[in-house]
Amino acid sequence: MQRRWVLAVIVSSGLLAQTPPPVPPPPAPAPAPTTDPAQVPPQAPPTEPKPAEMKVEVPVVPKPEPQPEPNAFNQLRPSQRKLAYTLQRAALSAHELGYYRSHPKAVEAREALGALLAVKAILPEKASAAIPAVEAYLAKVRAQHGLYDADGKKLLLETTWKNLQTAARAAAKADAKGLEPRLAKLRGLLLDPKVDAAAPTWTAPEPPAKGKKAKAAKGPKAPEGFANQKAIMALWVKRAQAWIDNTRQEVDVKGEKKMRSMPDPAQTKALNALMIWLENEDLDLLRDPGFSWLDLRRLGATPGAALMAHANDIATSKAPEGPAGELTLLPTLEPVMVESKFSKGDEKRLVLSDVKEGAPAASLAEQMAAFEKLGRSREFEVK
Repeated sequence: MQRRWVLAVIVSSGLLAQTPPPVPPPPAPAPAPTTDPAQVPPQAPPTEPKPAEMKVEVPVVPKPEPQPEPNAFNQLRPSQRKLAYTLQRAALSAHELGYYRSHPKAVEAREALGALLAVKAILPEKASAAIPAVEAYLAKVRAQHGLYDADGKKLLLETTWKNLQTAARAAAKADAKGLEPRLAKLRGLLLDPKVDAAAPTWTAPEPPAKGKKAKAAKGPKAPEGFANQKAIMALWVKRAQAWIDNTRQEVDVKGEKKMRSMPDPAQTKALNALMIWLENEDLDLLRDPGFSWLDLRRLGATPGAALMAHANDIATSKAPEGPAGELTLLPTLEPVMVESKFSKGDEKRLVLSDVKEGAPAASLAEQMAAFEKLGRSREFEVK
């Protein structure tokens, strides 16, 4: 029995050794791919290799320099520039003539105070108290073209006679002799509001009633210096006539119509009208409504051309309309003089060859001081 059991164990062990191991179950099938793009994770695009960086040199193109605008005055013909210069000198002399209408002593007062300002830089400090008031007063006189404002109220020098006298005495030591007596004659006109409170009208007074004792009415006299200044204006108008533009015009030559270069008729008529107007008596001019045109505030940025443009208004006694306006800075016109080819022997005669345009003055005070000098001169101002 024991032997049979042992054999059974041996036989069963051999059968177990020959039995193959169990096969594992097949894996579960993978789920089908979804078609919803929201559930598909984004894939990064394939990166391409970057090309090597290349250094490109861009040529620097220089910016063109701005070209200056052409000067309108330089575009004129030489004869037109000469006409512009002589007409401007006529306008400056006309502006000077206009001061006399404000008051007979307007120019005298302006020049006396101007002489004081000319030496202000060398005056001692104690004698300079009146200088700011003098500068302010002269600025008003030039702005109003006389001693009265637009409402007819007299302009006053805002200082005392003591301060003005002290400055004049100090100026005498600075080679400005005779200034104190000049200012003493103008003391009331400059400082006293009651002296000549209203501007002169230049109209003749009404004659008294007829009778045995009736006397001829005495009218105002023309200011001293007025006739001389009128002659200066006439001289520059006459000089301008030599440079009138030539235009092509039809003329009659022995019964045949031909074209010729002749002085412009409109310009000729205007300048002739001014010359005839200036031949009137001094008091007649002072009473003429057209006299009001003789003012740089009315003649504007081109005073010479405006003077010629309004020549007919002046000659026909047509007064300007509206306020006079304000003074403005104007370009300077500089004459170029050369020796005349007709000079004889040692005599040298200079003639106007050309005109250049210069920059305006730095201030109205400097400009008007220079214009006053030019307006009272018969000479060409050459630098």
